[in-house]
Amino acid sequence: MNNKKDLILFVPGMGASEPEQYLKKLVDGMRDYCDGKGVSFNSLDNNEVENTGVRNVQLEVDNQSKTIEIREVFWSDLRPRLSTEGPLRKFLRGFDLLFYWAGSFKTWRAAARSKYMLVNTVFTLLLFLVWYYGAVAAAFTAIGASPEVLGFQLTEGWQQWFQIMGKNMGSWNVWLSAAVLMTIFPVAEVIDISFGTKCFLQNRLGLQHKINGRLSRALSSVHRQSDSYSSVTVMAHSFGVVVATEVLADFDKQSLPVNRLVTLGGPLELIQGRSARVRDARVRLENRLNRDSFTRWIDFYSDYDWLCSKTPVSDRVQGFEHRKITTTVPWDQRASGASHLLYYSDWDVMKELVNLE
Repeated sequence: MNNKKDLILFVPGMGASEPEQYLKKLVDGMRDYCDGKGVSFNSLDNNEVENTGVRNVQLEVDNQSKTIEIREVFWSDLRPRLSTEGPLRKFLRGFDLLFYWAGSFKTWRAAARSKYMLVNTVFTLLLFLVWYYGAVAAAFTAIGASPEVLGFQLTEGWQQWFQIMGKNMGSWNVWLSAAVLMTIFPVAEVIDISFGTKCFLQNRLGLQHKINGRLSRALSSVHRQSDSYSSVTVMAHSFGVVVATEVLADFDKQSLPVNRLVTLGGPLELIQGRSARVRDARVRLENRLNRDSFTRWIDFYSDYDWLCSKTPVSDRVQGFEHRKITTTVPWDQRASGASHLLYYSDWDVMKELVNLE
């Protein structure tokens, strides 16, 4: 290794509930890998670095050193959450969300290309139906108790009907079953991610522009400071892969200030089946490979991660490479989505990011 400074722009997924949630996992994974390989791993940051979204580490081996700056591009605070809406909005927007995903033949066709993604899609739909049943029951109960929430008057007969339906649908055994499911599986998070994805793809209230803008500004900053880094890597996880794909494909500077893209557990196969915009961006980014400094795209995936599939780019494309993670994960972690985080502790991923060669 020569004395140099590498930059990793880290784009987490939609599941990040707060800044640095996954940045800390990434740094811990790199530290564990270096410890296992006999590489000295030293933090160059002081105690005030928390919540800055930046980490600087120094690696030392064989009397040589290398510095890596990791900069997080956090964006999931921008996504809307359906689970926090009132009963009537959950009822109306939930129906629209169900039709958007379950009613799309292209979505099902894309999911069917991976048996694991198909299993997850069916399982997610079942969880959604359980959640939506509760949303309908809550909406009917709210309408029966206060018909004015509809914005117009109901006859007494209709009001009683809503009261009876809400009471029958909301019996204790139904709520108990729903409570058990929501304890075992992150149902509310699944709903919020599905809703946030829909809003992003439809650019509802400019959401796509706001989210992509954060990464675009980070890339512009790197472009201005390009002489400060010997290499620049964009590392994207989960839905962050979609964000990175769109932004890198359309970055309007003459030269893309990125040498390498590392994608972890991306859903591009499924998402591009629902959005021609994302599909076209993936094609443009694929065509941008090997132009200027952008020469490598490594895509990590796992059969144990039911929330992702291989990125739909041929291995024959120069500079692109699929890498299958072989770390095994128990069935319950696959079903709950916990396996979606295995990349942060996988040594094959850490080896690529640390890049000691």
